[in-house]
Amino acid sequence: MKKGLKRVSGTDPIIFYIHRLSRSMMRASMAQYEHEFGLGVPQAQILNALGARGPAVSKDIAVYTAMNKALVSRSLSELTQSGYAVSSLDAADARLRVWKLTKKGEDFVAAFWPVRLERRAKLLKVLTAEEQVLLTQFIDKLYYSSEALGREEAAARRKQSRQTSKRADTASKPKRERRYEETRAKGRPSL
Repeated sequence: MKKGLKRVSGTDPIIFYIHRLSRSMMRASMAQYEHEFGLGVPQAQILNALGARGPAVSKDIAVYTAMNKALVSRSLSELTQSGYAVSSLDAADARLRVWKLTKKGEDFVAAFWPVRLERRAKLLKVLTAEEQVLLTQFIDKLYYSSEALGREEAAARRKQSRQTSKRADTASKPKRERRYEETRAKGRPSL
């Protein structure tokens, strides 16, 4: 730890350290990939995904790379204009486009993978093989926990939004109409 960055044991949230590591890795990756290949991290990740998994629709690329759909869409457009990727209509669903690497994209992946593996080895050399396995397991657990939490919170927001909307609808109705609906809901005959 650098001098001046005093840590009070147990008080700094682990999420802070994960974000800090992620930002540091992203900054370094962006600079390196831009310097070596003239591409940003999102474009490199998308090409890497297409190289590893083969042709895919943008939704699957977004899931695989953990990027938002808008960023994937913009990046695919840039990669197409630069000649790294092409798309065609999905045979099963003409509403979808299937993206795949061009020869230029395949050449990028062939050059990129050794650089990526070398950078990963340099980064992880501070950990033993056992620590690397444990770190991967911990990160996977946290990722799936974060995804589940996100889904739970989204469901709670949707429910709250529906309840707020229902209250607003009810409040906007005339008093006589609200009374009528309330008595019908209780099973009483209306007057």
